[in-house]
Amino acid sequence: MAPGSACPERSDVHGGHGLVVPVYGLGDDGEFMDFRQRMTALRQVLDLVVLVDNNTVPDRRLATLEGEGCDVIVNANRGGLAGGFNAGIRRLIGSGACWISLLDQDSSVDPAALARLPEAWERVPNRLLLVGPAIWDRGSGRRHGEASLRPGPLAGGPYQATRLLISSGSTFRAGDWSVLGGFHEELFIDFLDHAWSFRAGSRGFLLLQDERVVLWQRFGAHHPNPLCRRLGMQLYSPRRHYYGLRNLRWLCRQPEVPPDLKLKEVLKMLVKPWLWLLFEPQRRANARSILAALRDPLPLHHPHDESCWL
Repeated sequence: MAPGSACPERSDVHGGHGLVVPVYGLGDDGEFMDFRQRMTALRQVLDLVVLVDNNTVPDRRLATLEGEGCDVIVNANRGGLAGGFNAGIRRLIGSGACWISLLDQDSSVDPAALARLPEAWERVPNRLLLVGPAIWDRGSGRRHGEASLRPGPLAGGPYQATRLLISSGSTFRAGDWSVLGGFHEELFIDFLDHAWSFRAGSRGFLLLQDERVVLWQRFGAHHPNPLCRRLGMQLYSPRRHYYGLRNLRWLCRQPEVPPDLKLKEVLKMLVKPWLWLLFEPQRRANARSILAALRDPLPLHHPHDESCWL
């Protein structure tokens, strides 16, 4: 299939803009109501919203959103966050969506702004594009990922070229999925964005950030230790530490990942495990996670693309 051949070039031509939101471990009723309000607002603007119930035991509260126009599918955490995104993308492609956006369950973005992301295809027609919003860290109040931005090819426009997008907010054309491919489900969660972005770049995609679209994201929980907070660390579970360290071993073996980014992440990881052991509450569990991450077999280079599983 030619890039984007199934969709119109103009974003104002109705072709269906769909959204995938994997859902895992929503908290009490207050948290659920906040989530419900955000999803309902998004559904009022977008054509299709697929909620992927990634809980091992389905969250029955999500049924209320089916009555409000969302499509709920059960994935039972197969393949983690990666599997949740892939399952939702397959559903949207099967439903005829032309543009597909991804969103983390705790991300906040103005629905009307998110709906503007497909406008990039008007400015850069006949290109493989992966477009995302400007990301702001809700915890620090600072913009996230500015170091990855590059001088953009769209002079005077709202777009900046980048080499790395986080999954939340990322938007692509459904017709390009066979080239872009799915998320690596063996990675489960950490470094998914890096693997996906750099593979996209190696396959000819131009990655852009739309400065008009602002997405607020919380990265981890508030760290209890002042030194760790000063170093910009957030608190994650031992399980997340496992995937972060193991997946970094994998990432460093991928030829499409730039050497400077590999070096940056390795230098950080030479320090972080010691801080996990010294200053985080679950020290024994952290130690077990570190040892397992260093000795466990690594995922495959890139599995058969999930885009073919339609």
